[in-house]
Amino acid sequence: MAHHLQLFQQIKSFYKAEGYGTGAKKYILHFQGGSRIGGQTYDQLLKSALTRSKTILGSSKNLNQQMFYHGWFERTKTANEYYYNWNMIHLNYCDGTRYKSDPVEYNNEKLYFRGDQIVKSWLLDLNDELQKAELVIVSGCSAGGIAAYFWVDYIRSKLSANVVVYGVPDSGIFIDMPAIDGTDNQKQSLSLLMELVNSEVTHPNSECVKNNQQQEWKCYYAQYLLEYIKTPVFIVQSLYDYYSLSQLFKVDCSDNYNLTYCSQDQQDFSQTLYSKTYDVIMKRKQNFQETGGFAPSCLEHCFLLTPRYDSSDWEVPGQSGNTLSNTLYKWFNSNQKYDDNLYMDGVEWPGNGHCSNSEISNYQTQIQIIIIIIISVIIS
Repeated sequence: MAHHLQLFQQIKSFYKAEGYGTGAKKYILHFQGGSRIGGQTYDQLLKSALTRSKTILGSSKNLNQQMFYHGWFERTKTANEYYYNWNMIHLNYCDGTRYKSDPVEYNNEKLYFRGDQIVKSWLLDLNDELQKAELVIVSGCSAGGIAAYFWVDYIRSKLSANVVVYGVPDSGIFIDMPAIDGTDNQKQSLSLLMELVNSEVTHPNSECVKNNQQQEWKCYYAQYLLEYIKTPVFIVQSLYDYYSLSQLFKVDCSDNYNLTYCSQDQQDFSQTLYSKTYDVIMKRKQNFQETGGFAPSCLEHCFLLTPRYDSSDWEVPGQSGNTLSNTLYKWFNSNQKYDDNLYMDGVEWPGNGHCSNSEISNYQTQIQIIIIIIISVIIS
């Protein structure tokens, strides 16, 4: 059995590894992540899109024919005990709008924002086999995590009632709040993007759109969308999302995946992000008891297709044995309405020491001090 995923391309572009044995009728549908096009004006958005169109995140022309993945896409039993023989399907992200939208012209070049069409073509192509599936998991990381929130109920609605469907979005919660400098570029950019490319398509979660007709932008934030998602979900999310802190909220002291060198204001802002993310997940759990989750109090972004998936350094609580791999498996195989499968750190950073990177920072500081002393001795 091949240990890689094979590329398939037509309107859509995806990698696939065939399931076999006990995994022949079980599927993981994973949306690739990769941020989105951005800008505070239409021109900036289109310039960002044109630049992106020349990369593998904007076009499938230069993708490798085969791809190897880590974490729960590993294809050996020793590396991925629970899912090694499942059907693994990785939808490539070549749209830049979080898998939504339509075409526009810029600098004499046509930019095809076909995320909505790509996803529906992908699902149509897989429809016959998915209708015969036992279990389908809708997943994705970062922008792909948001896509999993977007599409999980739609996918559920298109499949037979006999097919069990779950959502496992990874790092798809981006909190709606201004950056540390008071700007709100994230929301402004999103509003422009919606006007630019979503004129002929609607958000796949129709209930969210119906209930937010004057504020449809809310349906692009998981914190609001979770209220309308009926499919059971297992939320994978850092409570201090690294991408959010370092890129969206401009907390530049977090670049080393820790808060050691942050000012008090920066640390306070980071704790606000922790509290808001914690509250979003808890609200989902209170409203939908079957919700599970894995949420460490450490700075990171994306887990499922990385070594962090089953690393003993990433456990909730710390040193409990509750890795993402173990907790996710427990959730799949439990009575979800009655068992508590929400593994969320109740401590703030750096309370979960093994994944906090605080010890690494202290070590780096000691090295820097030693180097300064040596240089001082040499100079003197």
